[in-house]
Amino acid sequence: MIEELMEKAISCFSKSTCYPPEGETNKTLNDPSSGKPHLPRLLHSFQLSFGGRQEGGSKVRPSDEILIPSTMPDAGDLTVAFESLIQELDLTPGQADTLRHQCDEKKWMMIVEQTIRKGNANNSECCQSYLHLLTTFQIHYPEGQDASIASQQLEELAICLRTESVSFVETFLKLEGLAKLVKILKNSIDKPSRSGIAMPVLLCFRALFNSSMGRDAVLSSPSHLLYVAGAISLPNGRCKALALSLLSGICLISEEGHGLVLKALTNVSSLMGERSRFQKVMDQLNQTQQQERDTERVRIAVMSLVNALLKSGVAERSLQFRLTLRYEMLMMGLQDVIDKLKTSTSSTLNDHFELFEMMREEDELEFGASLNLAENVTMDHENPIAMVEVIVSRLDNTVALPQFIAILQHFLMVPGDAKYIPLWKLFNLIIQQLSLQASVPDLEPQDFSTTGLKVNMEELLTRLRTQVDYDELEVKTKRLEQQLEDEKRRCIELENRLYDFQDGSSLDCFSRISDTSSNPSDPCHSPTPTIISMNTLPKNNPSIPLPPPLPGLGKPLRHVMLKKVPKNEGPLKSVNWNVIPQDKIKDTIWERLEDEKMYKLIDLPALSSTFSALKSDENDTNNNGMNTITRRLKSNNLISVIDSRRAHLCTIMMSKLRLTNKQIKVALMNMDENGLIPKDMIEQMLKYVPTKDEVGLLNEVVQKYKSPAVLASADRFIYEISTIPRYEERIKCIHTIRTFNERIEELAPCISAISKASISLSSSKRLQTLLSIMLAIGNYMNQGKHNGNAFGFHTRSLSAMADVKNSSKQDRQLLHFIVSLVESKFPEVINLNKELGSVYEASRMNDNEIQIELKSLESALNFLGAELKCQKVLGEETKENCLPNIVEEETGKSENASGRRNKSEKDRFICIVSTFLNQARQQFKEIESAKNKKNANYARCLEYFGEDSKMISSETFFGNFSKFLHLFEDCRTTLLLEKEEYERTQKATSFKNVFPKKVAKQPRNHFKRNAEKDFEKLINAIQTGEIFVDELKRLRSSFRGSRRILPTS
Repeated sequence: MIEELMEKAISCFSKSTCYPPEGETNKTLNDPSSGKPHLPRLLHSFQLSFGGRQEGGSKVRPSDEILIPSTMPDAGDLTVAFESLIQELDLTPGQADTLRHQCDEKKWMMIVEQTIRKGNANNSECCQSYLHLLTTFQIHYPEGQDASIASQQLEELAICLRTESVSFVETFLKLEGLAKLVKILKNSIDKPSRSGIAMPVLLCFRALFNSSMGRDAVLSSPSHLLYVAGAISLPNGRCKALALSLLSGICLISEEGHGLVLKALTNVSSLMGERSRFQKVMDQLNQTQQQERDTERVRIAVMSLVNALLKSGVAERSLQFRLTLRYEMLMMGLQDVIDKLKTSTSSTLNDHFELFEMMREEDELEFGASLNLAENVTMDHENPIAMVEVIVSRLDNTVALPQFIAILQHFLMVPGDAKYIPLWKLFNLIIQQLSLQASVPDLEPQDFSTTGLKVNMEELLTRLRTQVDYDELEVKTKRLEQQLEDEKRRCIELENRLYDFQDGSSLDCFSRISDTSSNPSDPCHSPTPTIISMNTLPKNNPSIPLPPPLPGLGKPLRHVMLKKVPKNEGPLKSVNWNVIPQDKIKDTIWERLEDEKMYKLIDLPALSSTFSALKSDENDTNNNGMNTITRRLKSNNLISVIDSRRAHLCTIMMSKLRLTNKQIKVALMNMDENGLIPKDMIEQMLKYVPTKDEVGLLNEVVQKYKSPAVLASADRFIYEISTIPRYEERIKCIHTIRTFNERIEELAPCISAISKASISLSSSKRLQTLLSIMLAIGNYMNQGKHNGNAFGFHTRSLSAMADVKNSSKQDRQLLHFIVSLVESKFPEVINLNKELGSVYEASRMNDNEIQIELKSLESALNFLGAELKCQKVLGEETKENCLPNIVEEETGKSENASGRRNKSEKDRFICIVSTFLNQARQQFKEIESAKNKKNANYARCLEYFGEDSKMISSETFFGNFSKFLHLFEDCRTTLLLEKEEYERTQKATSFKNVFPKKVAKQPRNHFKRNAEKDFEKLINAIQTGEIFVDELKRLRSSFRGSRRILPTS
C-alpha cells in the first residue's frame, strides 16, 4: 500500500492534480508541442516566486509563466528567500539549523526547485477544487461507479496533503476541509456498505498527522478521533487496520494524545453498540477478515494499540492506571485469544503477544511487592479467595477492616442473577473510579471515566470527613454531659452525707450511700466486723461542735430567696433532682407555681415517717449475737456478710463464668481438665480468695440457719470455694498449667529471632562490604579532624550517614551517595535488606523481658513441684485419719469444711500436675537450651561488632541496624523513582526523535517529492514492534529462566 502511494506521490508532481473549470489550462515547464523543457523568463526579483506583497498588503498574483532570476542574488535576498522556504517546509528547529549551515549554492538550488514546484499548480485554486469535491460528496454521497471515482479523487487529496508544502495544508484547514472529511467519514460509518470511501478519508487523516498544523487541528476536537475510532467497526479489513494504526500512533505522540484516544474509545462504545469499552477492539483480534493478509494486519494493529495504550501517557507513569486498563482488556477475553493464536501467527504478532505478557508479569510482580508479598511471588488476580486474603492481611489491625467487612456484607445481600448484573457493573465502575482517583491523584475524574458516570472522590471525602467530625463531636458531647450528670450526682451525695453527719445518722446510712455510688473500687477484703451491739454505739454528743460544711454547700448563696418550707421532724431521704438556677426561672412554668400553699394539704408527719433516713432497730427476740453482724437483707431475704463492693464485683465475675457453684467446684477439683473456666477468669478468681475473717462469718451464718442456702450469690460462691483444700495454691497451679504452653510459644519466636539476627549479622559478607565503604568514606571526610583515622565505629553511628546533607541538594544525604555507589560498583550488596530481614523482628524483642519471663516460668514450675509434694502429704494424712463423710441433705444438715469432703468430688490434682510437670520440664529444658544458644550467638555478634553487652541492650543493638536498613532502603527507593522518571523522560524524547516533523536526512538529489513522512514512520515502527524492541529485550533478559505461567481467565 505504501509503495502505491509513493508512486502516486511522484506522479502528482508531473501532472496537474487539480480540476480547473473548462476552458482554462495550466502552463507548465514542459511544452507539450515540442516535448522539450524550456527555461522560463528570468527576472531579478523573488517577489513573484514567493508570493511577495504589493504596497497596500495585497498579494501579487503570480504570472502564467514561472519567473526565476538568472543569477544568484545577493546574500540578504538569499537569506530572506531561504527563511521563507524553511517556513514553507515546516521543519523542526534542528533540521532548519542543519539546512542553514549549507553553502549558498545548495540553498539557491533548493529555492529554484521549490519555485519550479510551486509554479506547477496554484495551491489556493487546487484546495478550492478539492473542497468543492468534498462539498459535493457531502450533499450527494457517491454510490456505485461514482464511488470508485470519488475514492480515487480522495486518494489524490491524501497525496497532496502528505506531499505539498505547509501552505497547502494551512489553506485546506482554513477552508474547513477537515470538517468536511469528518462528515464524509461519519456517513461512511453510518452505512457499512460505503466503507470504500472511508479508506481514502482515513488516508487523508494520516496525511494530516504528518504536519504539526494538521495534528493540532485533528486533536483540537474529540469528535475527529471519535469517528476514526468508529471506523474499527467497518467490514473492510484495511480500514480497520488503518484506524487502529492511527490511534496507536496518536497514543505515542504525547500524554494528551493518549488521553484523547482513551476518550474516543470510551465514547465510541455507544456508537458501535458495545456493552463495554474495548469490546470491538478485542473482537477484531479473534475474528478472521475477508483476506488472510488483512487478518494478520488487523491483529497486529490491535496488539499495537493495546501495547501503545499500556506504554504511553498516564499508563506509563502510573502502575495502578496500567493495571486497571489491563484488567479491563482481560475481562474481554484477551488472554484466551492470545493463548489460542500464539502458535499460528507471525513472529511480529508473537513479539507483541510476548511484550504484553511480560509487561503484565512485571507489573504484577511490582504490584505484589507493594503489597509486601514475597519476592518473585505474584497473587492470582483472578482468584477471589486469594485477593480477599491479601486485602484482609493488609487491613488487619486497622480501622479500615470493619469497613471492608461491611462492604462484603452488603455485597452478600445483592442477588447474583441476570436481573442485577447492571448493579454489579455499577459497583465495578464506582470502585474503579475511586481507586484510580486515590492512586493517581493528579487526574481529573473525567480523564479515566469509562462511562458517563463521574464520581468526585474529593467531594465525597469532604462530606464524609464532615460527617465523621460531627459524629465525633456528638459522642464527645454526650460523654461530657454524662460526666456532668455524674458530678452533679456525686455533689448531691456529698451533701446528703454531710447532712447525715450533722444529724447523727447511723452507720447504715454510709452503707446505703456506698451501695449507690457510681464509682465502685477494686475488690478488697472485707473488714473484720466488731462484735458489738447497736445499742452500745456512742450517742451523738451535742456539746461537740459540728464539723465545718464543705465550701459552697453549708451556706446559701447571696441574694437567693428562700422557700417557706416547714421544718421536718428528722432526717429524710433525698430526691436526686437537677435544680434549675433561680435566675433562669423567670417566664417559665415554675414562676407560676404556688408550691408553698401545698404544704397545708400534705400529711407531713406521714411523709416523714414513711421516708425517714433512719432505720428501725432489729428484732432482738433471737438475740444470740447475730444482731452484731453488719448485713444487708435482700428482697428475697438472702444474707450477705461480704463487703458490698467486693460482693458486687464477684457477682459480675460469676455472671461471666455462666457456671453453677457446684460446676465450678468440680472443675477446680479436676484442675479444670476440660477447660470449662476461661483463662482470664482464672486470673480473676485469684482476687476472691476468702480470708479467715470471711470464712468465720460465713460459717457462723451457715451454723445459725443450718444451711448455706440463706447466703447471697457472692457469699455462697466464696463459702463453697472455702471448702476446697488449699484453694489459693490450687488456683495458681491451674493458672500456670493453662498458660504455660502459650507463654512458651510466645518465647520461642523471640529467642529464635535474636539468634537468627545475630548469625545473619555476623556472617553477612554484603554487610562487611558496605561497612568497609562507609568506613572509608567516613575517614576520608574526617581527615585531619578529631574523629578521623577511625578503625571502626559503634552501631549507633550507622545512621550518621543520613545526617550529612548534600551541599547542592538539601534533600539528599551522604547515604544517597553510598547507595548510588553500591548500585554501580557493588550490585551484589544492594539486596542487603532481604538478607538481613531477621534484624527487623529482632529489633522488636527485649532480651531483658525474655530473661524475666524465663525466670517466671521456672519459678512457676518450682511452685507446682512444691505444691505437688504438699498435696501428696495431705492425701496420705487424709487416708490415715479420714472421718466418715456426712452427705449434705436439703433438710439443712451441713458438714464442717475444714476436714470433710464429699465422696463424689474426686481430687485429680496429683494425677494432672504430675503429668503436666513431666512434659513442662522437658519443654522448659528445650527453651533453656535455645536461650543459651541465643546468648552465645548474641555475645559473639556483640564481640564481632566491638560492642559491650553491659553498655547496650539487644533491642538497641538490633534497632540500630533496623533503623539503618530502613534508611538505606528509603534512599534506594528515592533513587529508583528518580531513575524511572529520568528513563521515562528519555523514552518520551526518543519517541519525539522517531517522530520528527520532517525527515532530517535528505536524499542525494536534494528534496525528493516521494520522501517519507514521519507519522507513517511511527506507525510502521509500532506495527513491526521496532519501537518496543528495547523494552522487549529488557523484559526478555529480566525473565529469562524464570518465566511463570499466567493464569487464564
